[in-house]
Amino acid sequence: MSSTPLVVEKNELGRRGAEWISRALLEAVAGGQRASLALSGGSTTGQVYRELAKQDVPWALVDFYFVDERFVPPDSPDSNYLLAKQTLLEPLGIQPHQVFRMPGEREDREQAARDYEKLLPEVLDVVVLGMGEDGHTASLFPGHAALEEKERRVLAVVGPKPPPWRMTLTLPVLQSARKVLGLVSGAGKQDIVRRFRAGEDLPAARVKQTQWMMDEAAAGQPPEPSTNTGAKHMSTTTQPLAQFGVVGMGVMGQSLALNVADRGFRVAVWDIEPKRFEDLRHKGAPPSLQGHAALEDFVGALERPRRILMMVTAGAPVDSVMERLAPLLAPGDIVLDGGNSWFQDTRRREAAWKQKGLHFLGVGVSGGEEGARHGPSLMPGGPAEAYALVRPVLEAIAARSEEGVCVTHVGPDGAGHFVKMVHNGIEYADMQLLAETYDLLRRGLGLSADAIAGLFEQWNQGIAESFLLETTIRVLRKQDAETGKPLVEQVLDKAGQKGTGKWTVQVALDLGVSVPSIAGALDARNLSSLKEERVAAGRVLAAPQGEALSAEEKANLAAWAHDALYAARVATYAQGLRLIQAASQEYKWNVSLAEMARIWRAGCIIRARLLTPLREAFEKTPELKNLMVADGLAPVLGKMAPAWRRTVGVATRLGIPVPVLGASLAYFDSYRSPELPQNLTQAQRDAFGAHTYQRRDRPDAGFIHSDWS
Repeated sequence: MSSTPLVVEKNELGRRGAEWISRALLEAVAGGQRASLALSGGSTTGQVYRELAKQDVPWALVDFYFVDERFVPPDSPDSNYLLAKQTLLEPLGIQPHQVFRMPGEREDREQAARDYEKLLPEVLDVVVLGMGEDGHTASLFPGHAALEEKERRVLAVVGPKPPPWRMTLTLPVLQSARKVLGLVSGAGKQDIVRRFRAGEDLPAARVKQTQWMMDEAAAGQPPEPSTNTGAKHMSTTTQPLAQFGVVGMGVMGQSLALNVADRGFRVAVWDIEPKRFEDLRHKGAPPSLQGHAALEDFVGALERPRRILMMVTAGAPVDSVMERLAPLLAPGDIVLDGGNSWFQDTRRREAAWKQKGLHFLGVGVSGGEEGARHGPSLMPGGPAEAYALVRPVLEAIAARSEEGVCVTHVGPDGAGHFVKMVHNGIEYADMQLLAETYDLLRRGLGLSADAIAGLFEQWNQGIAESFLLETTIRVLRKQDAETGKPLVEQVLDKAGQKGTGKWTVQVALDLGVSVPSIAGALDARNLSSLKEERVAAGRVLAAPQGEALSAEEKANLAAWAHDALYAARVATYAQGLRLIQAASQEYKWNVSLAEMARIWRAGCIIRARLLTPLREAFEKTPELKNLMVADGLAPVLGKMAPAWRRTVGVATRLGIPVPVLGASLAYFDSYRSPELPQNLTQAQRDAFGAHTYQRRDRPDAGFIHSDWS
């Protein structure tokens, strides 16, 4: 059975069907994009179309297509187009350019079908189907060869009733549609509905994602209540089924739930602590956002296929919630994990749920509380067909830049969470670069926090512009209400970390990818936690004595530091992208690095002007081995390298630690060096462990061992 049919009263089928279609269309046009609606014929659909004409939908954004058509003129009583024209298109005043009808008057039926294929969008947003007494849907009849068609999208077929020739969309088109409503009415359909529910392989049952709606006569049973009366809602008024669900009402969960509701979707939410619903009320939750005390009521309040976003702590809590959800869900339902989960856990969960007929997506969410509330950067990974079903919601809530909406399907299984993990690793390094630059300007030049903020404001107008630099300026400007001094100076110099940076370094070691800037940032945080030891060591280990900046250094250090910061940032991004590239090859994800740069351009923590030349580099050369050698960046690094070296040199001479500025420079120098001293390393390995080596003059001759004694 494709889905649990919704049984309604006979005189309610038209209205309920129209409301379902209008909700699906409103979801599809969210954000102002165009939507496609494919119509079927039949008396039942005619009832729905008359009610649909009364619905408040931005019809100027909707294009109309047809599921099937008889080979008759458009004014024939047998024409599905004529039915739609009279009941829907004319009452709404739909313009001719919005209607793509099947040319049933054409004599060359095969060519007519091929021509209609060219008009179809890649994926239909909303499709309306019926079910015949023999179980056919569209013009796909039991036992017909058209049911096995895999390539063609439109076929000319012969049906069992006159007029025999018809044009029809094929199963690949119907099965890829984002939303499908199936309509059945009348006591004459009771037998086929019984066979459908018994799981018989009928054409109508092959369109798996369909929400079937039937009247009580066809179903042979009383209608179901139109709402879930057992659920406890935030609002006491009756609510239609929610279009999206959020589990976990922490800061991020609340922000995302409100974001979804703001975009016009009906949202159901659940948390193990129902009192958190009060927080949502205080934050201005609209009536379309429903809170549920019981998980069962929450699931029951969602329309099919259910789309549920989990915002719970990574690790065991995710598995615990999934265990509770699984028995309440039905095949085709989708659960998204929006936390910072370990990508291998995501791969495991996705594979396990696939066996149950359920979809699982791991979604990286960047932007913090503010981004979640008003537009984050989203990195979803998992089955493409599941992403297609949640895409309208994710695109509606995501941030937007001049380069488009900041969400894309990253790749299969754990790809989304892997990319988010590396994103966080880059974030670690970028934050440390800013901290080192601040420290060098503070201790090297003696600049105040306010003076450094002023300098950073100038930098933020040029190529170094970034969200983290902007945030740093805001932090440096903040005054402490108690002391009147910069608040940053009252913050203890011990930085924490949540694990994604560590994971990035661990995976890089596993994949054999060098990420010294990210590792250096992780080491810096770990060393900062040793506050008491550092204070004690400072009494024993002497700092450089008598070192002072020259006049040239005093005049130029700020400018050098700007170039060093930018160049080291390029090196850091190069390392992170190389790691994503390696994982994509290892796990066959086919991640587009150009797309990652595009969706990071707004909403996320590491958004920066650098992402524009980065995206251009990978659009030009998708298999680019290292960002530093890109046409648009290699000359810039070449010009900045002298300042970079001077900056690291000054810091070293003054005893100011710059672990990431230095590691990034070493990475740059190592990567650009045709000769490295690892000839000695490999010789040592062979000398004490017979690990063999290759000869420089004959590298293709294979590995050899020498007697070094």
